[in-house]
Amino acid sequence: MPARELSVSVRTLHRVFAAAGESVGAYIRRRLEQARLRLLAAPRGRLSVSELAAYWQFADSSHVIRAFKQQYGRTPAQ
Repeated sequence: MPARELSVSVRTLHRVFAAAGESVGAYIRRRLEQARLRLLAAPRGRLSVSELAAYWQFADSSHVIRAFKQQYGRTPAQ
């Protein structure tokens, strides 16, 4: 969870994002879409999910896989 990583409460995190005019969920979905586009642009097999997670600052590859599957109905590898 981003709040834990930043050592702030969930409410504080939501408040900061609201002040910036964006929700936490929208921010995560935007990053996920950027990751998806980067994955599509990379030559097949040239970009690992771990590299994608690190580049887009996800905690680890399992978070990317889970979020990606929830958003797009398939894993990044598919």
